[in-house]
Amino acid sequence: MRIRYRLGRPQDARAIGVLARRVTRRWILPDQPDSAAPLLLAGMKARAIRKKIVAGQRFHLAWLDGERLVGVAAMRDDAHLFQFFVSTRLQRQGIARQLWQRVMRDAVRRAGTRHFTLKSSAMAEPVYRRFGFVPSGPHIVSDTGLITRPMHLDLPSGR
Repeated sequence: MRIRYRLGRPQDARAIGVLARRVTRRWILPDQPDSAAPLLLAGMKARAIRKKIVAGQRFHLAWLDGERLVGVAAMRDDAHLFQFFVSTRLQRQGIARQLWQRVMRDAVRRAGTRHFTLKSSAMAEPVYRRFGFVPSGPHIVSDTGLITRPMHLDLPSGR
């Protein structure tokens, strides 16, 4: 098994959306109210992802043997991680950690970012804690009923 990492391009939008929706349905939606699903999944359609890539949001991708997308980590404004998915079959293989390290280094290099934020689902919170994120406050319920917990990570100076 060989994983290759690279930045996403507009033509990757369909594959990103397929992976994101598959992982979301398996791991995120079971703990969410039905009202949260339509808007959450709409943001993972190819057209929406393509627009984000063209607008400059950075999608870091992990490809298995250069052929199958197995991981995605997307960053907005070099500070907010807004999509982070690894194929269910390949979880606990170090792909998530590699993606996070790539995203973090990229943001530090590009913008000098020292403060990172995200909104975590209940299932993902342990993963983010292992990366060093801590809760920024209580759970938040969006207008659609989506339940997330804001988290942040502050890098020490000099890293």
